[in-house]
Amino acid sequence: MSRGKGPAAGGGSMVAELLIIGVGGFLIVLAGALWVPVALARPPGYDNQNPIEVPVGLARGQIDWSLACTLIAAGELVLLTLLVIAGIGGWSAWRRRRTRVDHAASRMGRGREVDGITAGTVARNARRLRPSLHDERRVSDTDAGVVIGDAVTGGRPLLQSWEDMAVDIWGPRTGKTTARAIPAIVDAPGPVLVTSVKGDVVDATRDVRAEVGDVWVFDPQGMLDGAEPGWWWNPLTGVGTITAARRLASHFAAAERNEGDKGDAYFDTAGEELVACLLLAAAASRVPSLMMAYRWLMRPDDELPIQVLRRAGHDLSADSLAGVKALPERTRGSVYAVARKMMMSLAEPSVTRWVTPQPGERPRFDTEQFVTSRDTLYLLSAGGAGSPAALIAAFTDAVLLAGERASARMPGRRLDPPLLGVLDECANIVKIKNLPDLYSHFGSRGLSLIGIFQSPGQIEAVWGEEGLRKLWSAANIITYGGGVKDDQWLEGLSRLIGEHDVDVRSKTQDSRSLWSSSTQVQPQRRRILEVADLAALPRGRMVVLASGAPAVLARTRPWQQGPHADAIRASLRRWEPGAAPGITEPPASPQQ
Repeated sequence: MSRGKGPAAGGGSMVAELLIIGVGGFLIVLAGALWVPVALARPPGYDNQNPIEVPVGLARGQIDWSLACTLIAAGELVLLTLLVIAGIGGWSAWRRRRTRVDHAASRMGRGREVDGITAGTVARNARRLRPSLHDERRVSDTDAGVVIGDAVTGGRPLLQSWEDMAVDIWGPRTGKTTARAIPAIVDAPGPVLVTSVKGDVVDATRDVRAEVGDVWVFDPQGMLDGAEPGWWWNPLTGVGTITAARRLASHFAAAERNEGDKGDAYFDTAGEELVACLLLAAAASRVPSLMMAYRWLMRPDDELPIQVLRRAGHDLSADSLAGVKALPERTRGSVYAVARKMMMSLAEPSVTRWVTPQPGERPRFDTEQFVTSRDTLYLLSAGGAGSPAALIAAFTDAVLLAGERASARMPGRRLDPPLLGVLDECANIVKIKNLPDLYSHFGSRGLSLIGIFQSPGQIEAVWGEEGLRKLWSAANIITYGGGVKDDQWLEGLSRLIGEHDVDVRSKTQDSRSLWSSSTQVQPQRRRILEVADLAALPRGRMVVLASGAPAVLARTRPWQQGPHADAIRASLRRWEPGAAPGITEPPASPQQ
């Protein structure tokens, strides 16, 4: 708890006190300025007098002021001028670095209170989390974890360890790509999974990541250049049970469900189960292909999927599918209509080419191999109805499940090097139904995620109020980068940041005496950061909430200030359309 000074009544006496102090200070400095030349030049009459006696001796003519004294005094004046200029420059630079909320930093988490997320502690923990670092004398910040930013008070680097899961709440155009996504991607020591609705993060980082591993770009909507896919991924890999098929079907169902739409309890459930049964049948076929499930949806009378399921030993799923086909025609039509809507993104050939085998030699993406590599996988989709967002969610889920399996075979049952997932626009294109539950245990397996959202409302719209609470509670690191206008949520954040005591002074003047007065000091509790402060949080600042520590006000660390800045600029010049030096580079945060 911190204490500050509030406004005081009767400020006239304080002004007088300050004036007296100022005049006294000026006289002391002037005496010193006269004493130094005399003490160095030692003119006639000087006999080691002190700084107070020298001005008196000069005034009375007891000490001569020589030419040497004048030269030394001139040098003093030049030196003083340079110091003043340097001081003004330093003060101006300091003022430019400060923002209107920086005053709050000293009342928030600092020093030992935030040791758990500082470089030294995270580096020590990294040796425990990553057996490959046991014998390293020095563990770098990027090997130890993900750099979040620097504390405004003290400037200590703040890190997300490899067992931490992060939720980032950053409104539009607040610098999340520049200050969070890009630095985390280029610094990661292991495999990186990136989701995005734009190509900027790919343009900026792909060449940097290509230096350490292969780069895979999944771009079914042609958001980058519209080129033909050079590889493919089979979503049916690993779908050998109805449970796995239902998990895959849930991604198609969630992607086509509008925010806040609760749907129809019967038809939505029946449609999703129909999709699951057809996916299982497609996976059990001689040549597993996602498009087989789609084609069977277009042919409700086709009995082949039932036969395939029975041949593969999935009798209960075959019975379930047969039950749907035996429904009254109108009911069956409604169930199939719901299921078709879930999978309508597969009607676009440019999408299906990425998830089905095509003529010619194209490598197939192997999730099991990826999670033990240093490769980078970018998953792009614009989101919205009809987009391949379901495939983005399914692909993300498949990679994370592969990482979970691989971690079980490694020392400590953790991936080493860890897998980093930067899930930008998570609520739009990564609608994994059980994501809040995954957050609760993936950190212990070396799967570290940064889920980036524009607002808490996005989370609630997709995962519900309970999902929002789960995700919020499971995240070890929460960062808020500004741009949110939800005053109810900001009120809660303001309460989490805390309060401080302010001394409010009031002065009472005695009406009977001009010189008699009394001053009272009354402590008051005030918010460290008010809702208005958080709503207008300046670019270049973030609030960091870490488990077991008070909230910290931190400076962002945009990629322009990092060691990969030149390589990122080169990558942008190569890949961004119409790129030219000095034109395509995103702006760094103005206040650092």
